[in-house]
Formats: sequence, C-alpha cells, structure tokens
Amino acid sequence: MSDEQLAALGARRIAIDTDPDELVLPDEAGRRLGWIANWLANPPHIFREWGLSGQVDGGLRALFVGPSGTGKTMAGVALAKSTDRTLFSIDLGAVEPKYVAETEKKLRQLFDAANDANAILMFDEADALFGRRGAVKDSDDRYANIEIAYLLRRIEPYEGLAIVTCNSLDNIDEDILCRIDVLVEFPTPDAAAREAMWAKLLGKVKLNRADDIDIRSLAKEFELCGADIVRSVRLASSIAATEDRSLDMDLLIAVAKERIEMRRE
Repeated sequence: MSDEQLAALGARRIAIDTDPDELVLPDEAGRRLGWIANWLANPPHIFREWGLSGQVDGGLRALFVGPSGTGKTMAGVALAKSTDRTLFSIDLGAVEPKYVAETEKKLRQLFDAANDANAILMFDEADALFGRRGAVKDSDDRYANIEIAYLLRRIEPYEGLAIVTCNSLDNIDEDILCRIDVLVEFPTPDAAAREAMWAKLLGKVKLNRADDIDIRSLAKEFELCGADIVRSVRLASSIAATEDRSLDMDLLIAVAKERIEMRRE
C-alpha cells in the first residue's frame, strides 16, 4: 500500500534520523522492551507448538506511558529496526470519523495493510480516546464508546505488535489495562540519565569541540527531556558548523536555555 493510501487511513510510516542507540531508559523499561523484542522474534506458530494458542491470540498489545519527548516513539523505532519491521504511526483522530461504519471500514483496511507489511502499529497519544469513560449523555457519547470498544476488539486479534502510547496512566480506564500485555513506563529523565544522553549525543558530533564542555553541569542545570537534548545538540552543532566555530559550552548553554524558555511559553 502506498504512503498516500496509508495517509488516507490515518497512518504514516515512521522514519526518524535519531539513532535508537541514543535511547536512555531505566533498567526496568529496557527489560520490558526486551520482552517485546523476544516476542517479535517468535513466529505465531511457536505459540501453537508451546500449547499456548488457546490462551494467546497471536498478537501483542503494549502500552507506552510517559510525558512527551521521553522516548516512546524512539523505542518503537528501535523495536522495528531490530526486527526488520515497518513502524506505522496511527492518528486516532483520522480513523475515528463521525460514523461508526466508516470507522470500522478504515480500521479493517488499516489492519489488513499492517498485516501485509508485517508492521508494528503505534497508536499515538491515545489519552483522549482511551480516557476514563463517563456516563453516556447523548448519541455522540454512545458512538464514541462503540468506536473505542471496536478498536480494542480489532487490536486484540492483530497478529503483530500494536503499541498504544499515552502521557499518563491517570487517564486510562481499567478496562483498557486489562487488554494490555506489556506496560512500559518512560519517566522524565533524572540528572544521571540526562548526563548519559548528553554524552552519547555529543560523542557522535563530528565537529571540533572546545575543552570547556561540562556535560555533568549541563545535565544538572537543565531539566530537559530526551527529545529536547537531541534538539539542543542538533541546533548547537548546526550553529557551530555555520559559523565555522568549535562547539563550546556557551553555545550549548544558549540552546539549552532556549529549550527551557520554549517550554515555559
């Protein structure tokens, strides 16, 4: 299926230029991602051979929880790259039209396309759709609940990996959690994690670096998420290359401050 056809279904192929090796996560999150990678390495027929076909429908549902910029998408990219799969990001707003029948048609087409491509599906920022469901007040609420239920039923038999991402567990219905196989939490990085990210990223920059760069100080002073650190290093490197100067501490501090200010606005 072409990218144009996928876009019409609310899906797009994810291809980012950030190396998944730059992902820095707590040990527990890394261990759980390992469970997912191991599952992806086993073809569906293995479950029949293990006698689990009655308990396992062949698919795996994972929930990635954490604030924006903490590595959820990068983890999906890492899983896709390590298992030679395509990653599709799904815009839930695009697959949830006004009419239930239209939603069902789009979802059937989407899952068929994903099966054909041996793809990993990532339903991004699902908080709004999978939030705690209140009382049905009108027909729109009823249709929304039908669409949620249908999407969950459709995810379950999908034989590949379906990832749902959200910012917080506070907004997730318990019924949703019951349908999830693996929960991976992506916390805001602490100073040690930020230092590891700065070190990894700066270590890959092929520019002259000044001797005054203090990675520990950058990590301690600027409480940035992983995506912000990536963008800070990228911008600082671009400025240094354009101005034909060394990448130095003043430049890194300036771009890091800019990221902090952007978040405050």
